[in-house]
Amino acid sequence: MTVLHRRIAPALLLGQVAYAALLEFAFTFLAPRTGELDHTESDPSGLLLYGLLVAAAVVGMTGGAVLLGSAKARAATPHAVRAGWLGLLSLGEAAIAIAFAGTALAGGSGPDPLIGMAGTLVAGCVAYVCCAETGSAVRRASRQA
Repeated sequence: MTVLHRRIAPALLLGQVAYAALLEFAFTFLAPRTGELDHTESDPSGLLLYGLLVAAAVVGMTGGAVLLGSAKARAATPHAVRAGWLGLLSLGEAAIAIAFAGTALAGGSGPDPLIGMAGTLVAGCVAYVCCAETGSAVRRASRQA
């Protein structure tokens, strides 16, 4: 169990961060610019909110990887903060797993069902580990109180 919690789950979280960064790069720099022609440019406030949400997700996932993979960070973080952080991360990962499962079940041709199944497995595994670690942190906090 400790190998899954301390090595595999942090690597999966960092892989998700890299996947999100790659997609953001592709959609930002490689997408054709037809918005001016179609008059469908996004509102700048919507872009700001989207950027803040992506940044929050990246910070949350990276922080979760550090909390799971580093004994020093785990020891330095109060149990309540660790439980809250990993609890929120487990909810986010469950939402990601559900979204990927929807993609996998939608079928279609090409790599989408395969990516959906892999994403569901990865996010589900991380959600499980975060839930288990949250429970452990809550139990430790209640013993100390």
